[in-house]
Amino acid sequence: MGKPLMWILWPSFIVGGIAEGVFFTLIDPQELYLFGEPVHWSRTAVYSVGFFLFWIVAAASSAFTCFLQRPAAEINKPD
Repeated sequence: MGKPLMWILWPSFIVGGIAEGVFFTLIDPQELYLFGEPVHWSRTAVYSVGFFLFWIVAAASSAFTCFLQRPAAEINKPD
């Protein structure tokens, strides 16, 4: 279980960091709006939440890739 988990979490961690860097280079955290209301969090809180959201999205993508890599024999195993 450990190896596939690292196949998902490590690349998604790297992508989450890159995505956060690109996103917050272009957008000021103090100018963000959520559901039409300005976000009144500190910059550090916005950076942290943003990183974890990017990490979750990237982890979902990596997990889906691992799911699709399963061989047909494993999927079509008779029970």
